[in-house]
Amino acid sequence: MKEHVWIESRNQRLSTMLHLPENFKQRTPLVVCCHGFTGNKVGYNHLTLNLAVFLENSGYGALRFDFLGSGDSDGEFSKDTMVAGWQQDLINVLDWVGKQEKFSTSPILLYGHSLGGLIVLTHKDLKHRLAGRIVFAPVTTPIDNFRDVILGKELWIRSLAGEPIENFFDKGFTLESQFVQDLVENKYEPIADNKEIKTPLLLVHGKADVVVPISGSKKFFDAYPGIKEFAVTEFDHGALGAQKELQSIILSWLERYQASC
Repeated sequence: MKEHVWIESRNQRLSTMLHLPENFKQRTPLVVCCHGFTGNKVGYNHLTLNLAVFLENSGYGALRFDFLGSGDSDGEFSKDTMVAGWQQDLINVLDWVGKQEKFSTSPILLYGHSLGGLIVLTHKDLKHRLAGRIVFAPVTTPIDNFRDVILGKELWIRSLAGEPIENFFDKGFTLESQFVQDLVENKYEPIADNKEIKTPLLLVHGKADVVVPISGSKKFFDAYPGIKEFAVTEFDHGALGAQKELQSIILSWLERYQASC
């Protein structure tokens, strides 16, 4: 069962899709899905959509949404895309979930891909709602990753100087300077900051990933103080040709998580 809803965030609206199994009942887990940079709630090669449908068919709830400026949400990618804004969007989504009676006893888990993984790993969970976190190919060293790989040093320097940039990483997007300025000013360092976060964690990363190197995930996993599992795979950054394997890894972890509760 699929339902579209709008959720308020940053004085605009997030386009949100709920996937609930027909037998959804109290204490059925809900997985909130965060897409990656230049992505949307459908996901690269339908990655997020396919995962949500798979979870629904497996008896779990899934919620996928577009960050402001992405997909069908309000806003503009060039102006509204930044980690601080995405963090606030996730907080507002979780606030909405918390107000829904049907989710009042549901364990809430987060899933994030790429930059969405950074959002998941840096979410502070001050209201103690989260039962687990799942990340696939997460960004863990954002300044290095965006400066050296995704944007490149030339565009990074121009953006840092306040110039709009475009056509990065073979994509026709335009981005104003707030994204890079936010990374530099706030210095998001999930590896250094993870002592505050001990939620059960599943981390999946592929050795063929040339967008976000697996080395950052290994460092994060080694330092993470909570209950954790690390699935090292042969996947590329979008699990091309391996989505079913990724889904199986996630489902197996969810089933073990439920058995331990």
